[in-house]
Amino acid sequence: MIQERQAQEKRVCWSLKLWSIALISIILLSACFIVSCVEKVWGCCPSTWKPFGSSCYLISTEQHFWAKSEEKCAEMGAHLVVINTEAEQNFIIQQLNETFSYFLGLSDPQGNNNWQWIDHTPFEKNIRFWHQNEPNFSAEQCATIVFWESRGWGWNDVFCDSKRNSICEMKKIYL
Repeated sequence: MIQERQAQEKRVCWSLKLWSIALISIILLSACFIVSCVEKVWGCCPSTWKPFGSSCYLISTEQHFWAKSEEKCAEMGAHLVVINTEAEQNFIIQQLNETFSYFLGLSDPQGNNNWQWIDHTPFEKNIRFWHQNEPNFSAEQCATIVFWESRGWGWNDVFCDSKRNSICEMKKIYL
């Protein structure tokens, strides 16, 4: 009888160990699942940057040449803005001051109307927000976004060595 009792206690103890291991495993798997879901949701931007979609944007208040503007963005782990959609363009213009123009990450280095984004995103002919009759001068090899009283916001080609404000863009940081 004592042996039977000891055998039963061993079975109960073994069952409790198995259930404990199973419960701990379920808790760990659940925690991993929750963390992986949260990582995709909690994207962060530096405190002075504006979030939109999967990116963060900083509207510069300093005026520089196009190359210096890109350098300043790069120092912060970003690049001059690349506009991919109308929704992105609409978000950006809501952040801007109508009295300034802002460099974009768009240029035509050879002046042959072969516009290129700074991050090598293909320049889509259908995603263009040029002002009417722009670009209009091959020596103006950098693009800005500017507000014109009669036309609203749009893109304009300008000389790269003119001083403008700029817009930096970086990917959100995911936790």
